[in-house]
Amino acid sequence: MATPPDKTAAPTTERTQMPPPTVKNSRTFHVHTKGLNNSLLSDFYYRVMLATWPQFFIGAVLVYLCINAGFALIYFLGGDMILNARPNSFIDAYIFSFQTSTTIGYGYLLPKNGITHAIVMVDVFSGLLFVAVLTGLVFARFAKPRASVLFGKQVLITQHCGQPTLLVRLANGRQRSSIVNCRVSAVLMMEDRNPDSIFERRFLDLKLERDHIPIFTLTWTLVHTIDEQSPLYGLDKAAIESYGTILIITLDGIEDVFAQTAHTNHIYEAGHFLFNKRFADILSRHKDGSRMIDYTRFYDVEDVD
Repeated sequence: MATPPDKTAAPTTERTQMPPPTVKNSRTFHVHTKGLNNSLLSDFYYRVMLATWPQFFIGAVLVYLCINAGFALIYFLGGDMILNARPNSFIDAYIFSFQTSTTIGYGYLLPKNGITHAIVMVDVFSGLLFVAVLTGLVFARFAKPRASVLFGKQVLITQHCGQPTLLVRLANGRQRSSIVNCRVSAVLMMEDRNPDSIFERRFLDLKLERDHIPIFTLTWTLVHTIDEQSPLYGLDKAAIESYGTILIITLDGIEDVFAQTAHTNHIYEAGHFLFNKRFADILSRHKDGSRMIDYTRFYDVEDVD
């Protein structure tokens, strides 16, 4: 274990200062793959649900513009197919396609012959199909339950009740919502140093003092005592890094507003482990006597005095 700081020094509070983690998304592993089919169409629904809202709307607009551009090209190459359209005008063909797919039909640009009417029917059907698919995707994204949980940026290992203890801080990120029947699990992923083993990495469960609470409203500090049965027993920071240690925290519960199961997870790498620190106190009393949480200090840590 690391040498504790001088007990005569006054406790200090510091902001999070850590080396840049190699995990881009704290909920997923950053792994390069080879040989997988990663095309958009191979798993379209998953990719759409995973996209951010700006990416989603920009992608939807681009797809819609491309669909109309395709039909406009057919009208344009077909020659004199649109009544009242300017000769050899792709712009007029595009406007006609847009009005057709949206079923606006102002009445100025009209189909000129039977072939154009046939193409118009396909154009209208594609527009209706696009709107139906887009409506379903927007609803699915809005209706997807999400657990708004804040995870501390560090994993602390410090002395607690005379024993080295691992601490992880969590907090509910919604002010007027709770997670009911909330359960948490903590799993270590470490390299297997046994020369007779066929495994390169092992998943090791960490026993928590409490792994479930009936209602998660305020904050929650996960506590794991590092005793002889703990996979972290006797390891200092250098050893934790040498084993390529990764801590995976998963949380599941029922979001009380939508009454649906919500889950989330967070991944800590070896660089996130700090020794002989403690979390800054963020719980206090408001002037009206109610509880108050200072989220501005949620990620702060202090030296152990």
